[in-house]
Amino acid sequence: MGKIVWIALLGLSAWAMEPLVDAAWLKAHIHDKDLVIVDASDGKLYEKEGHIPGAVQSGINRWRQKHGRYALVRSADEIQAEMRRLGISQNSKVVVYSHHHNGKDMLKPTYLIWAMERYGFKNSALLDGGLPAWRKAVEVLQKSQVINKPGNFRVVPDDTIVADLSFVKSRLYKMRMLDARPPIFYFGAKKQPVLDRAGHIAGATSYFWRYSFNDDGTMKPIETLHAMLIDGLKLDPIREVVTYCTGGLETSMNWFVLHRMLGFSKARLYDASMKEWANRKDTPMVRYRWQ
Repeated sequence: MGKIVWIALLGLSAWAMEPLVDAAWLKAHIHDKDLVIVDASDGKLYEKEGHIPGAVQSGINRWRQKHGRYALVRSADEIQAEMRRLGISQNSKVVVYSHHHNGKDMLKPTYLIWAMERYGFKNSALLDGGLPAWRKAVEVLQKSQVINKPGNFRVVPDDTIVADLSFVKSRLYKMRMLDARPPIFYFGAKKQPVLDRAGHIAGATSYFWRYSFNDDGTMKPIETLHAMLIDGLKLDPIREVVTYCTGGLETSMNWFVLHRMLGFSKARLYDASMKEWANRKDTPMVRYRWQ
């Protein structure tokens, strides 16, 4: 059995939905009674530009909260309340998208998908190409606000896809880590204003999250993702890997590609990322070196 076929079967066995759906699939299923469509962009974009018919809006602040200099996913109770507000129940299918307003906006859906799975909901998918792909294929938008009937989803926390400071410290040079930021920040040639130190977590490998995308904002074929991350960077789908970035959003895309697209069952997301790691003095970092 070929690698790609094996990966596809692995994904189907773990999730009822494919991790990535296109506008044609969504158009065909938009009236499914168990489907919840979530618009992860800012409320102003949702109202001003319009949204996919039936989509309910849920901004990133409903999923994250500040903890000093960094942010973390909200508590189990808060996420449960938000998911129920969106109309999500145990047997729901969820498609998440954004307006692709900018790079940061593109990353919000995968953070929501990670947060849902972190609290036990796996039957979710990313809309490939976001709202621009929908407008190109379907054109129809809705401008009125959507309010769904409350769902009954009950959280079941999953700590196996989360990494915190102590976890990362304990595994330096013992496992692979993937830095989702632009290479200039990984290498340390430029320091980010929100960080006290430049460079990357000791032992980490650079993989800018945009490498996974075509110029039109759609995701590259799974064969290409496999070639880059497994054949190229020699990441092993059966071994642990931690993804991180500046503050949690960029790394959610790398986590999604590894965990959902390529079947890395032991991929973890370091939510606080460099806003925690690089703003301390007791955390090993490397500068001016590729690892």
